[in-house]
Parts: sequence; structure tokens; C-alpha cells
Amino acid sequence: MRRIRQTLVAVLVLKMAVVTGACAETNGAAALDPAAPGTDTGMVLPDGAPFPMWQDGTPYTHTYWVDQSHAEASDDNPGTQAQPFKTINRAAQILRPGERVAVNAGTYRERVAPARGGTGPSAMISYEAAPGATVVIKGSVILPGPWTPSAESPGAWQAPLPACAPDAEDPFTMDNVLPQDFEPMTWAHALRGTAPYTLPRGMVFQDGRHLEQVVSSNDLARADGTYWVDRVNRVLHVRPFGDGDPAGATFEVTVLGTIFGPAEPGLGYIRVKGFRVEQAGNAFPMPQQGAISTTRGHHWILEDNRVAWANGVGIDVGKQAWWWPQPEAAVGHHIIRRNVVTDCGVCGIAGLGPGGGHDFGLLIEDNLIMRSAFHDVDALCETAGIKTHGNVNCLIRHNVVLDTLYGPGIWMDFDNENTRCFGNTIMRANKGIFVEASSRENLVDHNVVVGIDGHGIYEHDSCGQTFADNVVVDCKRHAIMLRGKVTDREIRGEPIRDGGHRVLRNVFEGNRSGVKANGPGNVIE
Repeated sequence: MRRIRQTLVAVLVLKMAVVTGACAETNGAAALDPAAPGTDTGMVLPDGAPFPMWQDGTPYTHTYWVDQSHAEASDDNPGTQAQPFKTINRAAQILRPGERVAVNAGTYRERVAPARGGTGPSAMISYEAAPGATVVIKGSVILPGPWTPSAESPGAWQAPLPACAPDAEDPFTMDNVLPQDFEPMTWAHALRGTAPYTLPRGMVFQDGRHLEQVVSSNDLARADGTYWVDRVNRVLHVRPFGDGDPAGATFEVTVLGTIFGPAEPGLGYIRVKGFRVEQAGNAFPMPQQGAISTTRGHHWILEDNRVAWANGVGIDVGKQAWWWPQPEAAVGHHIIRRNVVTDCGVCGIAGLGPGGGHDFGLLIEDNLIMRSAFHDVDALCETAGIKTHGNVNCLIRHNVVLDTLYGPGIWMDFDNENTRCFGNTIMRANKGIFVEASSRENLVDHNVVVGIDGHGIYEHDSCGQTFADNVVVDCKRHAIMLRGKVTDREIRGEPIRDGGHRVLRNVFEGNRSGVKANGPGNVIE
């Protein structure tokens, strides 16, 4: 009881500091001075400049309507309320800058692939759930059967897998990580040829519950709620929950990897608001392929969506893979806010920045991310609730990240600069906040980190970072671990340096120990 009380007091102290800062009028370098707590709104970057905020200022001139339950719905219609389209993707093919689509309630099983983007903040293209409507876009289909006893495992059942659309990537024939995608990931070469990386990325659901994929048909005997894929014959073998007759349940299988995302990269100024996007059989990163994918685009606004049950990534907002062709316009400058992202197998929100010190400009704020990284693939080094690379001039603030099973809550990976991680709450992960391989200043401040299996706040291969005014509670290892140099990598052609960090005014309670600092010139107050 005493520990619980101390934890609550510490959290309240931090929240009061954040609220006080939010009420203060601040600007410029003085607003960022970590020697002056309670004077910061959280919208100021480490260099003292305000985050370069932008918004959708489009005066929308036309609204199309989609309503699959309407008696007269057809993709041959003009898309009015009286004569709506039947599919969202029909609207995606005709929308022009300054236009939007409103979607009425229903479950839409389709790939939405925008054909074009907007031209600026005053000429965006918007996809919106109609006011009050629950719009679910699924990357799955209902498996009709027929179900017969499994020829491979007694007590299990089997059914043929459905065919995918000719232009779709079939999740049940593609590995979680393709052999060619392992090649550029030199740190992961030892994982090649092993499960679960070699398993198909297709997912199976029974009455909305996710089944666990097993490596062989013999493994079905170990537990109910499991499935095995006979890839040669395209047959699904299932041991249902409760060992019941599958004919009495609804089974869904994924037929799409990305559910909402352009086929062509580089589109900009697209807004996506208010949808539920579920059941994506996508790849493990790298590459980053989200259930919602900006597809190497720029200036998207993703807000008030719910993303659930992606095999790999929930939302991707970067260049996806550095070895893929990149569009002329640099990726990034997205706003990702007020989304709920749950049950993503590897990463909730992922983004690979332009790199080399080029501006990424992400704003990731007020999102709730839960139960990310349920696949035990932390060795792939791409798992987290939020994992973004090359964060330059980015702001990650006011997110709540809970129960990241096999990864950190927030991971800012490689060559970060002038980025701020502010006012987030991270509970239950293997690391709370991880800053990696950064030789230019970033600020991690006013975060609450609770109940971490490893270190609360952790860095390696970094120098000159500031960690201030955080509350770190009940971590099994150090509250803050400044590990220093661990690899021989280079950052922008310069060797890794360590030390020179500032650790200021943090509150610790119930951790194995406080601050462990390697490297020269650290300031700990």
C-alpha cells in the first residue's frame, strides 16, 4: 500500500508540473531551459524554436458519400447521399484536391488505395467516417469452409484458404520477413531461416478472437485456439477455442497486408479520420508496412482512428525501407493524433525518416497504444509501441503506451536531432524510453515510466542527450541507464561518441537503482 501511495503521489507531482507548463506563455530558448521547470508548453523543440505546426485549412467544395447498406448503393452511382457509392475505394479513385468522402456505418472488406493526394494544407483530400458512424475497414474475409476433420492433426479441422485478389499480396504465401528483406538487415542475419520469421504472415480470427499460429501440424495438439498453414496445398488447419465445431463459429482470415494506403508512393496532404482499421496480415518490419500506410508520402493527418490486429505494424509514417525507391518529395511532416492502436504484432506506430540530418517533422500526440509487440521478435530490433528512426525536428508527446510485450514503449532509433519526447506515459514494457545512436541533442522530459521489466529510460551509442523532470517507478533495473558506446557504427560519417548527458530533476521510486552513467562529462542533478 505504501508503494502504491508513493507512486500515485509521484505521478500527481509530474502531472501538476505538466499542467503548470501548459498554462504558461513561453517561446524561444527560454521556454526549453530545463533549469526552469513549469514554464514549458511542450510544443517547443530542443533548439528553443516552436514546433512548426500545420493544420488542414481546406474549404472542402464537394463531399462524396459511401453507404454499403443503402438499398441503391453502387459504385456506378454519382456518390451523393441519395445515390451513394458502395465501396470506399471507388471514392478513392475519383477524389480531387479540395474534396472529401464521408462513409456511413458498416464493415467494409476492401483495400482503400488513394489514387492521388492534395496539393497543400488548403487543398487536401479527406476520408472521414460520417458523424456518429462506426466504420470498420477490414483486411480479412469470412472463411466459409467447408470444414472437415484435419488430415494432419487429430482433433483439429481444416478448410481451404480463399484466393486473394490478383493484385494483392497473399498473406498466407508470404513469409513474415522475406529472404530478400533480410539481406540489408545485417544485424538480423542470424535470424534467417528460423520461426517465426519464416512463417506466413496471415492471421486467423474466431468470433473476433485472434488464434495463435504454430510452426507445425503437430503443435496443434498442444493447445486450442491455434492454427497451422499448409502452404503447399493452401489449406488452413485449426484447433478452435474450446475444441468446438468450427461450423458453429465465424472464422475470418486476412487477405490484405495494407488496408488503407496508396498503391503508388509519395502522395501528400491526405486526411484520414474516424475509421476502425482491423485485421491486416502484413510483414514484420523492415520494411515498415502498416495496416494504415502513408506509403512514403508526406503531410498526412491521421486522427481519431482505431487500428487493431496487425501482424506487423499498425501505422507506418516514413520511407518504409531505405532500399526501396523513394519519391522526390521527402517523407514525413505527418500529424498522428488521438488514435487508438492496439494488438499489433511488432510495432504500433513506425516511421523511418529521410536520414542524414534531413527534416522528418513528425507530430505524434495524444495516441493510446496498447499490447504492441505480441510476437516474440525483439531480436529483430524493430519492436516498440512507437518506433521512429532519424527523428529530426519531431515531437512525440502526450501518448499513453501500455503493455508492450516484447519491446520498448517508445524507441527513438538512430541519428535523432532536435526531437522531443514529452509528457508520455509508458507502463509495462522491456524498456520504457530508448534513445539510440544520437550525437546531437534531443530532450526526453516530463514522462511517466512505470513497471518496466528492464531500464526505465535507456540510451546507447549516444552523447549529449537531456533527460529531465521524468517520473520513473518500479523498474526492475536502473531508472535511467546511460550505457554509452556499444557498437562501432558511424553517424553521418563520424564515430560513435558517448557521455555529455544531462540528467536533471527526475523522480525515482521503487526501481532496482537510480542512475547508471557511463562515458565522460555527464551531469546528474
